[in-house]
Amino acid sequence: MTEKSNIIKDYTYFLSKRGKLKEASPIRSLFQYSSLPGMISLGGGLPNASTFPFKSINIELKDGSKLEIEGSDLEEAFQYSPTPGLPRLQKALKDLQIRQHNLCPPDEAGKEWNLIISNGSQESLANAFEVLIDDNDSIITENPTYSGTLSILKPLSLNICGIETDRYGMIPEKLQRLLSEWDHSKFKFPRVIYLIPCGQNPSGTTMNHQRKLDIYSICSKYNLLIIEDDPYYYLQFESSENADDDDGASCSSLNLGKSLLSMDVDGRVLRFDSLSKILSSGLRIGFVTGNKQLLEKINFHQQSTTLHSSGLSQAVVLSLLNKWGVEKWNQHISFIQRFYLEKRNQMIDSIDKHLKGLVEFNIPSAGMFIWFKLPVEDSKTLIFKNAVEKKILLVPGISFSTDSTKPSQFVRASYSTASKEQIDEAIKRFADLLNEELKK
Repeated sequence: MTEKSNIIKDYTYFLSKRGKLKEASPIRSLFQYSSLPGMISLGGGLPNASTFPFKSINIELKDGSKLEIEGSDLEEAFQYSPTPGLPRLQKALKDLQIRQHNLCPPDEAGKEWNLIISNGSQESLANAFEVLIDDNDSIITENPTYSGTLSILKPLSLNICGIETDRYGMIPEKLQRLLSEWDHSKFKFPRVIYLIPCGQNPSGTTMNHQRKLDIYSICSKYNLLIIEDDPYYYLQFESSENADDDDGASCSSLNLGKSLLSMDVDGRVLRFDSLSKILSSGLRIGFVTGNKQLLEKINFHQQSTTLHSSGLSQAVVLSLLNKWGVEKWNQHISFIQRFYLEKRNQMIDSIDKHLKGLVEFNIPSAGMFIWFKLPVEDSKTLIFKNAVEKKILLVPGISFSTDSTKPSQFVRASYSTASKEQIDEAIKRFADLLNEELKK
């Protein structure tokens, strides 16, 4: 908690010109009345569900249990649905957020919040930037930062202010200096800061509790809206490194630390979660949680673009969560943590074996990536040309730089999908390549 609360009551200041103009779809607004007892709907352009050729969907899980979606549940999955998501799944995910982030009930007076389901977290981010950012605005990010976000922001001709990071993420003193010395005659003062607090992509850094408090305090002081993009939140390793059970059967709770959303006393955090890393990336289910006023604008934008995320994907997730319950969900998260911890350790073993003394890196405590600093001025040609010729795929640091005109010494390596043997072979090839480069 910060010492002083600067509670936000009116969010107009944070909206882009487009965001201020967003209005509800008149037809979509009628959805809320369609389920009222006795209601006869002649208003919507819904296709008749009796014409759909699907009778049931059965999915077998790896433990042998089955998900069955049929009848009214299947009809709901295949029909147009409310933009924020299937109501029962939206409720289940709200319950998850309340449980995991210690949130108040969503309708608590003065603290009203909401949750919107989207086609993966990437869509939620794009929708949020649409209603928050104008062309030529300023925005603050970590440097390096997620290339997918840069792909959204760079075409807007923004002043992207990349703040230096250390092993715990964005450095508060650097942020404070930027804001306190801002030249208002050159650039618009930023209203939004974008952060990846856990297993940051690409650097792998994770903010500790004090770092989050420090960053939040500065954002409160300078009235910045925080976009907390946290797809690797459930891939934190510290809670699993000391686990001694093989199947996670005894894991009844998750010790993942406080999120920025959980410590938000002002109503300035928009939190973005994803099921891609923990259930399936192909399901394309993400969700954004935050103040009801802001989410209303995001909802209006989504109404005019994708309408809603896949009803079938939502139905599968809802069926799974209902079957699992809290205990089985926690067991699965514990399994995911141990899996990626083992993959991380495999890559570190190979680095120690083949690259010791050649590269610098911090050991990540979450996520899927290791961020190498190489003894070369620019990794771009080395990776795009030489490494490809050696049949190694890595990503050069310039892909994640807020200023792509400057060379980068860094490279991102992912340990998520390759086998132990493949990781070792790839690191060996990279070490050979690096040694060849240093001899030139």
